[in-house]
Amino acid sequence: MTDPFTVKASERGVVRVFTTDVDAEGSAAITPENVHKLLGDELTLDVSRVEVFPSTVLEAMGLSAYLQEGYGIPKEDLSGQAAALDAMKGLVILVASSAFQGQSATLDPKPGLRFVGAFAEPSAAPPTTMAVPETSEGTLSPQGQSAPLHTKSGNTWPLALLALLVAAGLVLFLVL
Repeated sequence: MTDPFTVKASERGVVRVFTTDVDAEGSAAITPENVHKLLGDELTLDVSRVEVFPSTVLEAMGLSAYLQEGYGIPKEDLSGQAAALDAMKGLVILVASSAFQGQSATLDPKPGLRFVGAFAEPSAAPPTTMAVPETSEGTLSPQGQSAPLHTKSGNTWPLALLALLVAAGLVLFLVL
């Protein structure tokens, strides 16, 4: 991520951390519902993906541990900033990329709002292709298409038709 104030529509797994040193009365006025006004004009956020709380709430745990446990941020990514994150005072604002609801946005934090950092969850490993043995039957082929089911005697539909005819004859015999 090069510019933490640019949110791409494809962005996933990033949490942006902001803080403000407003007094207790002023901090009560900042809620997840109105954080969008502090981050930029014409910005729409999913408020369920925005957290606003006083730093004192996490004194026992620390903000770095909260980011690790709550957002899956690797400890190594926080190691250089863990002490600063844990020592933060004031109001903490966490905005997950999912709060932008898949929309691109440019953030323009208002005065009094300080950007602390953007932290990303580890990327999922790309899926690997499993090797399919040449002798496997009834499995997916390497191209992702269903491999035909074979039997040693060839197609099975004539056998199924014969079984159906025998069953129908047996039913007719028992009924009559």
